Amino acid sequence: MTPTLPAARLLIVEDHPLYRDGLLGLLQRCAPQLQCRVAGSAAEALKMLRAHPEVDLVLSDLRLPGSVDGLALLAEIGREFPTAARVLVSGSEESHLPQWARRAGLMGYLPKSLEPSLWWLALSRILAGDPWFPPAVADAPEPNARHVVILGHLAAGRGNKEIARVLGITERTVKYHLGEVYGRLGAANRAEAVARASAMGWIRLPEAR
Repeated sequence: MTPTLPAARLLIVEDHPLYRDGLLGLLQRCAPQLQCRVAGSAAEALKMLRAHPEVDLVLSDLRLPGSVDGLALLAEIGREFPTAARVLVSGSEESHLPQWARRAGLMGYLPKSLEPSLWWLALSRILAGDPWFPPAVADAPEPNARHVVILGHLAAGRGNKEIARVLGITERTVKYHLGEVYGRLGAANRAEAVARASAMGWIRLPEAR
């Protein structure tokens, strides 16, 4: 039996048309009391929210076009729109993602492979104000002190050569540590690593001047 969902305003952030349109169609058909808007990128989502901030729940895919992923987007939304519930959605099978989402202060994590009955149950609980996370197979990786230092330098915009000079190590060693940092964060580049580390609370970004 599908749980009855309350009337609510949702923002779905998803760049894949097939999944986005399928989810939107399902919600409109099975829960017409939901008011749903869609955005295809982090920039579009923030623009929409700043123009129309009345939203109860933001569902964001992890992988988004551009330099800002879903985890970093939801962290920014939490700062600007603290009353909105935030949920990470992903098709990735990485077992630490639920822990990442929980530690980032989100209300839930919904894998795209989730059974429809569980998906509705999770959504009903989240809209009622209760967090929902699937069981995590493994704990989220913890940073070590060296990784935090390296990430701090990345956040400050320093290149490998400057990091090596400041730390008194070789550029080759810096590259080795960067590889470990990227692996732990599942990041593809420096900007993604900094954004995810900030969203996870591993580092604090420098204040904008």
